[in-house]
Amino acid sequence: MTGSASNNPVLYPHSVDFTGRPPPPNEGYSWEHIKEAIDSNSLHALRRTDKGQYEYEQWQGQIDRSRYSNVGEYIVYTILHWPDLKDPAEAEPAVGSDQTLVQRYRATEPRITIRLNHYPFPVQESIQYFVLWSSRDMSMPEERKRLDLYLKQQFEGIPGTSSKGLSPELLPPAPGKKKNWMWFVNPIELRSVATVHHLHVFVRDIDL
Repeated sequence: MTGSASNNPVLYPHSVDFTGRPPPPNEGYSWEHIKEAIDSNSLHALRRTDKGQYEYEQWQGQIDRSRYSNVGEYIVYTILHWPDLKDPAEAEPAVGSDQTLVQRYRATEPRITIRLNHYPFPVQESIQYFVLWSSRDMSMPEERKRLDLYLKQQFEGIPGTSSKGLSPELLPPAPGKKKNWMWFVNPIELRSVATVHHLHVFVRDIDL
């Protein structure tokens, strides 16, 4: 596949080395392409266009580094509006001398916010691409139940639960459809934001 103007490093210079990684399809990555990258652990094959990477780096360059030491800190304070980078469990006082930090983590809900990815690699129009930001690593086995419940609440709704935190950016399912989703966590070497835990989440409509 040949590149287009949106994948021209001369027009859109950037610092990321995409050598050996073909440009995204002109129509964006399909659901099957993303799933294959997740299943085969080849996430490095997914990439922004040169234009998208250039715009992302331009946005990063506008961050006031005298106020924010890194991109993650800027996101936490100005986009997510969290009071700090700490997990709420770390601020909870121990109840009794035998309560461990692990027990506090089990008992205390983490901060979780889901937002559209505004600097994504391109995906097909049928897919919405979110980033789930969290104050702890929600991909860990001990957090999977919480994560599954949160995503189910976001994308399907759960009767009797609070609507607080639901993303206003999520498109409602089309008539006769329901939401289907998948997610991944980038390996450390592919993360452009290393100081805030986050998952890449993809959502589409499927038949009921």
